[in-house]
This record gives sequence, structure tokens and C-alpha cells, in this order.
Amino acid sequence: MRPLSDVLPKPALPVLDRPVVRWGLEQAAAAGVDRAVVNTWHLAGLMEAVAAGAAPAALGLAFSREPVLMGGAGALSLARDRGLLGDAGPVLVVNGDGLVELDLEPLVERHLASGDLVTLALLPHPDPLRWSRVLLDGTGRVEAIRAPGEPAPGEDPRLFPGVMLVAREALEALPSGPGETAGLLWAPALERGRMGGAVVDGRWREVGTPGDYRRAVLEALPPEGWIHPGSTVEGDAVVDRSMVGPGCRVEEGARLAGSIVAHGAVVGRETVVRDSILLGPVCVGPGEVLDGETRTAPLGEPLEAMARGGRATGSTP
Repeated sequence: MRPLSDVLPKPALPVLDRPVVRWGLEQAAAAGVDRAVVNTWHLAGLMEAVAAGAAPAALGLAFSREPVLMGGAGALSLARDRGLLGDAGPVLVVNGDGLVELDLEPLVERHLASGDLVTLALLPHPDPLRWSRVLLDGTGRVEAIRAPGEPAPGEDPRLFPGVMLVAREALEALPSGPGETAGLLWAPALERGRMGGAVVDGRWREVGTPGDYRRAVLEALPPEGWIHPGSTVEGDAVVDRSMVGPGCRVEEGARLAGSIVAHGAVVGRETVVRDSILLGPVCVGPGEVLDGETRTAPLGEPLEAMARGGRATGSTP
């Protein structure tokens, strides 16, 4: 996600009036979770500040900062060792870097009835050439997880959108220390025939690259575009299919099309910005023409201060 992730962690990137992580937090709350643990490492203070501000009111938050990059399984074992994951029942794991809106009832039903160590939420696969393929047998047991590629004749591949239930037994078996989900969590469950999948209804949108991010924002835009009330669009400036976030300024004669302007960016007079992303207090123009570019600048003290205070460093509810 660089250079955007040099300014904000991927889950903190804004999509209109919500950061990406809001989708994961809402997904957890909708599934009946009343307390979530947000794992952080890169720009941890900013991530905690954004997550604290984005969490649904009824969802309590705790934070688990990684001292070193831990990997997916390592992050779970670290939160477990810190006593943040309770001592009974399965744990719902939701990736924080995608836009996910799923009906998880079939996932919960499958997990509670099956004895799975790990149960994956699955969707019909939109592009097997791009993302890994999960294969189920007739009972809902995961037979294999295959790399992206052309499906074999008769294959019915499923997509894993980053939501799963992990049984307490599997959580407790994780070794402490860094490690990846595929090797330390999924492989043992597959080997024992105790990894399941539940096909669910809903929507998932990957936010993995600047291009993915821009397309996700454009999909979320109303027809007239989106201008935050805390921004300034002057005179005859035109905002077409674009997002203008808080603290931004679009000066007279500027033209935006298919673009994101966020976190204090300034578009100068008579500037044309097409299919581009401006993140942070970066100034463009006057009279420049940007086409398919990404420009960033550090956010500076205001968000750093927010990250150090209030709910951002909050206690466990």
C-alpha cells in the first residue's frame, strides 16, 4: 500500500466518513461481539486513535501492540498470552484491511455444530486467478487451499474474505512467538480433518493496493461525489466522482475527477487531478495536471497528539 501506508496504516485509510477498519469492527458487533481486540504494529498510535474513534458505541476495545512483526498466528498468541482473549469459547477473527459485510449466522452454526478447530467464512469466488481457492467436500470440511490459478474441471472454488472462527482448543495450541496463520493454525486443523467452511451471503472488497483503495472509494461514492463539511471547495471548482475529506481545500478553477483528496491536502487554482490520490497535507498546483498519480505527506502533530490521548490508549472495558 506504499506510499499511502507511510502516512496511515492500511486499516486507517478513509472511505468517505469511515476508516477501513470500521467495517471489521461493525462486522464483529453485528455478530454479537461486545469486546474486540485490535492488533497494532505499524504506526500503532495512529491506528489505535483511528480505531477508537471508529468503533461502534456498544463495542468495547482493547489494543494489543506487537513489539516486533508477529504474523497472523503470532498476533493471536500474543493477545492470548496477554489475557485479552478471555478463557472460554471461540474467537472471531476479522481482517482489518478489507470492506466486509457478511451474514455470519451460517459460520457460527457450522462452527458450534461441527467440532471444527477453524471455520472459515467463504464466498463464491469472483476471480480464482487472483486469490487463493478454498475447496470444500460435501460435508463442509475444507479439503484443500490452493494457490491462485485456473480451477480444475468440476472444481467449485470459494474465496476466503478474511473472517473465521477459531476454537479455544486451537487457540491454546498456538505456540508463543511470531508465526503465520497458514502454517501454525490452518495446517494442523487441515491435517486432523477439523477445518471447515461455511458459505455466507454478503459483500467483500479488498483494499490491498492504492488502486484497490481508490476503486473502493469510487464504489462507495454517491453520484454527486462526497465533500466533507469540514473541507473547502472554492468558487467554480468542480468535484466529479471524487472524495474530498476533512481539512482539505480545493481552490478556484480546480477540477477533480475520479480522485481522493484526504487529510488536509490542497488542490491549487486551475489544477486538474484525475484518477489520483492525495493523502496528508500535500499541496498541488497551481495549474498542475495529475493523472493517475499518488502523492502523500506526513500527517504531523494533530493526529499524533490524538493517538497519545483519550480513548486511543484506552483501558480494557
